[in-house]
Amino acid sequence: MALPPRPGTGGSPDFALAPAPHDRRARIATALDETVARIRELPGHEAFLLPPDADALARQAVEGPIVHINVSGYRSDAILVTKDGIHSLALPGLTVPTVMEQADAFYTALSDAHDDSLDPLRRITAQRAVRTVLEWLWDEAAGPVLDELGLAPRHRGGPLPRMWWILGGPLSLLPVHAAGRPTGPPEECSRHTVMDRVISSYTPTVRALAHSRERAATPAATDRALIVAMPTTPDHGPLVFAESEAERVRLHYPDSRLLIRRDGTSAGGEHSPVKRHVMDELPQCAVAHFACHGQSDPLNPSSDRLLLEDHRTAPLTVAELARHRLGKARLAYLSACGTAWSPAAGLTDESIHLASAFQLAGFPHVIGTLWDVWDEDAPDIADAVHRSMTSGHGGLRTDSSAQALHAAVRAARDRNPRTPTRWACHVHYGA
Repeated sequence: MALPPRPGTGGSPDFALAPAPHDRRARIATALDETVARIRELPGHEAFLLPPDADALARQAVEGPIVHINVSGYRSDAILVTKDGIHSLALPGLTVPTVMEQADAFYTALSDAHDDSLDPLRRITAQRAVRTVLEWLWDEAAGPVLDELGLAPRHRGGPLPRMWWILGGPLSLLPVHAAGRPTGPPEECSRHTVMDRVISSYTPTVRALAHSRERAATPAATDRALIVAMPTTPDHGPLVFAESEAERVRLHYPDSRLLIRRDGTSAGGEHSPVKRHVMDELPQCAVAHFACHGQSDPLNPSSDRLLLEDHRTAPLTVAELARHRLGKARLAYLSACGTAWSPAAGLTDESIHLASAFQLAGFPHVIGTLWDVWDEDAPDIADAVHRSMTSGHGGLRTDSSAQALHAAVRAARDRNPRTPTRWACHVHYGA
């Protein structure tokens, strides 16, 4: 679609800017303003680069509240968007130094909890430290927000409301969806945990949520699934349960394609889990499930990648995925390490990670992880999620993926309430 001619240029698209340094910035700013104004003249682009108004925001909260928690050196607040309007809640306990201190304590404990070389007592102590951070998150952030929204405890077994979190700054490094005290008596847990009050999802912005919902509202053109498994990966340790996970997921999709590397060797030919085969198959599938290693780049999060067989020569990166538009996509399940967070310093507000890349590529629902998944738990959680979405007579129901993940993770939590690193890493992004 061509832009309207720039006034005074005779239709030429060439913006000749004077080289004089004293007015170069002003000329560039003027050219930008004129270009944006011309874009807004195009049909369907009237609101280009304009923030949504309050009514538009409230319409996105019809299915559940949207909570944007902002942490800054001036003050910290939760912006609460509901179908009835927008208001704020001060969160004075969320100072930048305190949040950074809690995040540091959390990831130090997380590292110890996953280190098999440490003695059991130290790993138990690490799990206790993780729970302490989750309790702090409840006291200073999640608890006050849910109370302000009137999201009180509900009878166990009854349906829970949904809500969406938008986290900024260092708070985005912490699992607010898992905040609370999950080790007390059942009646106390229901009062003091996020999981027992709401079904949490994340979104980078309200506009991104609206886009995901538009995509999700389009009828699915296929029930086909792509399943990629890397039990062994060049230059990385084995994933002992990846093959089992893939086979269990495959049982739920009669129309599926499995790409797998078994016993250190490729399946060969068109079944090898290489980037080219994955990218060829993705446009034909509604569901994509990856059981493999993930790798984050703290200096350049657009280089975060899923580690396929040819990752050394043809990496499947955030930047690569974000360039594609997949019309049939419905759910991406990324059962890999740290696919829904970015450790990049100074970019915690940007939501640049593999989960957001799959959203940009067209998946309205993405299930990812905030840290390393426990290999023995991953097949059970994945199997429960896919079973829930495919059981019954209604065909594939990816619009229930958040509820399915919530049920599977809460069941895992109830089995191991004192080891939150085993279940709190799974998150749902999108509609």
